[in-house]
Amino acid sequence: MSGTGFFDSVAIVDTTKDPSDMKKPAFDQLPSTSEVANNTPVKNTNPPSMDTVIEEVVSEMPVAKTVAPQKPQAPVVTTDWGSPGSMIVRDARIMAQYTPVCVLAMIAGPAKSGKTGMVLDSLTKEEIEGGAEIWHVDFDLGGDTTKAAHHSDKKDNIVVISPWVMVQNQSRVPYDFQATYQRVLDILNHAHEVAVKQAAYFVEHGRMPNPYLKTLVFDGADQWLNICGTLMKVYDLDLGRDGIATTGQKTTTKIGRFNWEIRKNRYRAALPHGLQETARLGVHCYVITHMKPSYDSNGNEILGSDVPDILPRSEGDFQQLIHVRVEEQRNEKGELTNQTRSIATVVENRTSLKCGQPVLLFIRDPDEPQWFGWPGLRDGTFDNPQDMVGF
Repeated sequence: MSGTGFFDSVAIVDTTKDPSDMKKPAFDQLPSTSEVANNTPVKNTNPPSMDTVIEEVVSEMPVAKTVAPQKPQAPVVTTDWGSPGSMIVRDARIMAQYTPVCVLAMIAGPAKSGKTGMVLDSLTKEEIEGGAEIWHVDFDLGGDTTKAAHHSDKKDNIVVISPWVMVQNQSRVPYDFQATYQRVLDILNHAHEVAVKQAAYFVEHGRMPNPYLKTLVFDGADQWLNICGTLMKVYDLDLGRDGIATTGQKTTTKIGRFNWEIRKNRYRAALPHGLQETARLGVHCYVITHMKPSYDSNGNEILGSDVPDILPRSEGDFQQLIHVRVEEQRNEKGELTNQTRSIATVVENRTSLKCGQPVLLFIRDPDEPQWFGWPGLRDGTFDNPQDMVGF
């Protein structure tokens, strides 16, 4: 392979000789340690700008610090909680000093049977002088007429409030149901605000302020039910432009079973929710309604089976249920005597296990009419020695 130039510079080794006899450098020819130590340092090939960058990066690198372990501390125990729940319980303890009678009663009966009259007659002489008030939310004008006819001496103590809002432009219906609905809720919310403040006043001073709200009357639940049903059809389901357009079987078939929950929720915003917490604070709350007939499966009226005209299955929302009936009196021959009697009975009462006795409210007679009222309503017990019972 000579002549190629590949091995021309390679030394030829004689492989026939002992490798130990091969020429090695003498020991005294190796460099000394001093020469190695003083050897020329490696030249820094980095540009000057790179050195500056490296120094800056190194200076900014975080240095790990050794933290000595600390002894765990015991939790601090305090009785000053400050949480929302603790403040609620604290306020409840304060209000426990104020333990009023709870009255949230429904009164149901026929028209002109003394339902409104017996409630407006539930103030004692001491309460009148002390500034007690009855607020009467009057849907059917019964509050104004009863006050004017029988309670002119208590005109400052009986506050009649109209819930209705009239339509301001041309319309075939006179009342603005949407505005009326909100007006009623505003009245009930304000009554609750007053109840809260006067209860706090009683806790601090041991007496009620003057004036103060003793009784709140919602007169009539049947009209409220109609308002809620009309609003459901007109505004919530958009079935027509007013109550007239949404009346009838054609509209009713479009509602659907589950949509009736809309009417229920609207109704319960006031009854009982708009009154419940006010009654809890000691204001006597009454809801007045008429009776309506019951029908069998064929649509025939069942005589003697009238029921309160309220939201179906809502009787349980009340603490007391009062039914009023009117009886026409007859003589020994069975002839009508032109005398009628109005009788009220507590049919349910969560605050007492005592069976309610029929109470005679009035006797309507051409010659000797008599008004007895119901003294048991004045203190909320529905049981007073002055009640006209056993007649």
